[in-house]
Amino acid sequence: MSLEVFKAPASPRRKPRSLRTSLGARQPAASSFMPENYSELDDYAQVFEAGRSGDPFDVVRGYMRIAANRVDKLISRDASQDEIDTWSLERRTWALVDILYSYRAAAAPAQGQTRPLKVHRLTSNTIAEESFYRQNKHARENLLVIAWLQRTLSNPAGPELRGVKWQVTRAQVKHKKVAGFGITATVVKTLDPDGPLRENNATIHPDDAEFDRSLFRHVFALLQAGDYEAAQQVCDQTGNYTLTAAMNGMVEYRDPVLDGVVLNPQETVARGTKRKALWRRMCLQLARAPQADKFERAIYGLLAGDLDSVLAVSESWEAQLLAYVHHLAATEIETYLVQLGRLNLTNPDLLAFPQSQASSISDILNALSESPSPVVRAQSDHPLRHIQGGIINNVVAHIMHDARRKIESVRDEVEDSNVLMDDAYLLRLLAHLALFLKSIGMVDGGGGDDDYDDDAVAVLKFYVQDLAICDKGHLVPLYVSQLPEPDAIEAYSFLLADISDPNKRAEQFRLADKFNLDIVNTLRRTIQRVFDEYEDDYPAVESHADLDLTHESPADHQLSNSLLWFVDAQMWDDVVDSANALYLRFLLSGKIKSAENLRGLLANSQLYNVLNEFEQQVDYSMAEIEDAHLPGTRARTEFRQYDSLIVAVSLIREWDAVHAADKVRDRAWRLRAKDVIDRVKPALVELVCGWMTTTAAAASDESDDKRDAIHRLRVLYVPYLLLELHRILQQGQPVHKIYRNDALEMVNLVASDELDIYKLLVEADRLDEYLVAVASVSLVVGADSQNGIWRV
Repeated sequence: MSLEVFKAPASPRRKPRSLRTSLGARQPAASSFMPENYSELDDYAQVFEAGRSGDPFDVVRGYMRIAANRVDKLISRDASQDEIDTWSLERRTWALVDILYSYRAAAAPAQGQTRPLKVHRLTSNTIAEESFYRQNKHARENLLVIAWLQRTLSNPAGPELRGVKWQVTRAQVKHKKVAGFGITATVVKTLDPDGPLRENNATIHPDDAEFDRSLFRHVFALLQAGDYEAAQQVCDQTGNYTLTAAMNGMVEYRDPVLDGVVLNPQETVARGTKRKALWRRMCLQLARAPQADKFERAIYGLLAGDLDSVLAVSESWEAQLLAYVHHLAATEIETYLVQLGRLNLTNPDLLAFPQSQASSISDILNALSESPSPVVRAQSDHPLRHIQGGIINNVVAHIMHDARRKIESVRDEVEDSNVLMDDAYLLRLLAHLALFLKSIGMVDGGGGDDDYDDDAVAVLKFYVQDLAICDKGHLVPLYVSQLPEPDAIEAYSFLLADISDPNKRAEQFRLADKFNLDIVNTLRRTIQRVFDEYEDDYPAVESHADLDLTHESPADHQLSNSLLWFVDAQMWDDVVDSANALYLRFLLSGKIKSAENLRGLLANSQLYNVLNEFEQQVDYSMAEIEDAHLPGTRARTEFRQYDSLIVAVSLIREWDAVHAADKVRDRAWRLRAKDVIDRVKPALVELVCGWMTTTAAAASDESDDKRDAIHRLRVLYVPYLLLELHRILQQGQPVHKIYRNDALEMVNLVASDELDIYKLLVEADRLDEYLVAVASVSLVVGADSQNGIWRV
């Protein structure tokens, strides 16, 4: 079977930008695979959580019940057959996991230590066969696969049984009636079961032939399902005693007394077929009888382990796989008995048994993928059957690797889409399969693959992301707790990055505590993830004309809201550090409005109270600061500088609102205007003279990039604040003439070599603009003074 488990769909979709976009873009149809509320995700999580400390196989059986219940619900509401089949396949897959890994987990500790049973000349073949299975794990697993397949095959209802074989024919022969057989028809002369085979041209009544066909089909289905007792009862009730006798031949001869080994405490006397090889070839010859009905031939073929006669009536992937594996198991055990000298197949009385070219399960699965039956070929392509094949072949590691590769190929835009991305039930199943294998200690997938763990972790991480996209964030911590810590932090941050609702944040804090997750480092990775995601959306502006005083983008809003994780966790040092980084990003790109909204968000928290209380204390040691998660001096100084700039912008807005309401410049308006100007002036003067000159970025040990960024901020905003202050003072002339003089006196500060404000004006290309503004005020002052602007 090819390891290309998950094939790309025929019609590709638009390429996604990222894994998050890819998973988020998946819009599955409302079906059983992904119901409207994704309830199966909750069901699986509930079973997994409840069984974490119990028997892992009880968890697997819980998954089986989920799938079985889903099948029942789908059938009750007349859902599509594809939906029913997919959930049925999922149930069968978990049943396969249960039966195979129960054996593998039990056999693993004793691998290489299982002692074969003692086999001597008088020992029955049953003991020899059991010894073979104890020494050959794959052979034992073939029997388990047969048992699994038998349970999966349905048993259609049979015909209404008749107590007499060939009832109509028997009556006609008895009364010597041949009517209804046609002119050339010949009635069978003897009514024993082999009569039609001996009499080449003899036939039975069409009604009896039709009943036999239905009966043989029913018996064959019972044998396929492993219900030998029911098959024998049906044969006894319908007078098919030769079939009953043939079925009895399946039991290998066993004598508990001579064997001296107790395999089944209920068997106390000798029983079974001593010459089973001869019996097998008798069945094979009957399976080749051309006169017999195809289902009668298939019955004998199934008993003998024949392939061709059984394949001829096997119409599904499961039925054909059963035929192949049954043939393989029968051939292997007969070959082993020959090697022991217990069978002599050179005896000319023994019919040569045809050998299949498929000598392993892998060969069989490849044969099914190339089956002449289009139905079987199509069924063979189903990804769940590929997974079943991987489980049988013990190559789950390859399946996990293929799944990881497929998801990453979409994330990296190597392909547009694939079935694993479109049908999320596959990711759910693989994630829970990986968790199960981990719980039973098969950390290499059971196949000795050193890379399996990395692939399984990757699949589980993708599943966590899928849960987040399906709005199942309350389930994420459960699965994150199963990941190694670095992967847990990465996967959990994917969910937290998109949560802004305070109630959901509180829920995640509770769940993180319940599952003992590293919430501190997860939150740090969460904020970093959000910052990284929008890093390219903030190009630096070159001019004050590009300053945005009115608009906040969705990205701005998400970035600001992400800091509330730190606030809720009372990680105050991280709040300040992240706020500083975000202020810097916003202000360099001219997003003043977004910076204002960020300040408003933080002002509604306890941050300012915490900082104020901390700064009022003078006896804190550095150890106490670190223990309290409080920001250091540099970070606090930088934060206060950003804060003062935003406060100043708010004051400028306040003045603009007052100035816009000056239609009636009465005494009340002038008092209000004077109050605003008297608050604006000192705030802006302080910023113009020293904004961002005492921050950590000005320190010699800061990075060149940080110092350069702060310098660009000063070039952009100090001239802006200066000219805004000049404008406000100029517009304040109707309030008091002193303000225009204050505007002129600012020239002394601008010209100061110590402050270098004029250099910032030059670099910002706003010196001429400032000089024009000063000249405008000078003309007004000069016209209003007897001595001009110069006082003598």
